[in-house]
Amino acid sequence: MSRWLVVTLIAPFASYGERAGNVERGTAERPTRSALIGLAGAALGIRRDDAEGQRQLATSFRVGILTLRTGTLLTDFHTFQSLPSSKGKPRTRGEALAVRGDLATSITRREYRTDVWHEAAYTAESGARWSLEELADAFRRPAYTLFLGRKSCPLSAPLDPVLTEAETGLFDVFTERRRSRPSFAPDRPLFDRRIRSLAAGTVAAERESDLGGSNTPARRHRRIDDPGDRLTWQFAARDEFILPWRHPDEESSP
Repeated sequence: MSRWLVVTLIAPFASYGERAGNVERGTAERPTRSALIGLAGAALGIRRDDAEGQRQLATSFRVGILTLRTGTLLTDFHTFQSLPSSKGKPRTRGEALAVRGDLATSITRREYRTDVWHEAAYTAESGARWSLEELADAFRRPAYTLFLGRKSCPLSAPLDPVLTEAETGLFDVFTERRRSRPSFAPDRPLFDRRIRSLAAGTVAAERESDLGGSNTPARRHRRIDDPGDRLTWQFAARDEFILPWRHPDEESSP
């Protein structure tokens, strides 16, 4: 028997960057481990410059994700100006803007996902600094503002944290979650139709044994999203195990 804390992640915009770069920064279809751990850290009030707190956070929880709506890919851009190295380092922005003729203008591109819906699950590792109950309370009253990937991607609904137990793993956890109406959901036919439309997706787990509920071999995917040093933005590689998911009630319906 395993215990999991499940939260709902809904947002008009999200971005889960895996490829680092100044010119282009893409987004994955589902949240990275660093994004989910960072979400927990923001809720608990762990600062990015708290190296020990960030280390304990990363080793306290294991995560899984059910992706119900990947959203539509959107690419945005912004421009920035920079000084040649021969001009030295200006002490203030005013000094930099005072330079004439030598400013170089560049364009960077950022990818986003629009209208996303995920269910994220957390389980506590042995010796975790925080319990799942403490994390649930933090998600209900977060210390810092929560967002999905970037500060320009706020959540559009409460996380609605729910503690649950499962015998076989994340398949049972997410199935039970989808059988209940979210506490924030309005009692309206339009919203009910939207919930019913989210009957299929993909489950991703850190361990294949966490999946449970399926005899189908999982697809192994390599990601570079295990948080290391938050200040220098260093991430380690890890394996992720992925299986398609469909609500059993939908499979049995005519």
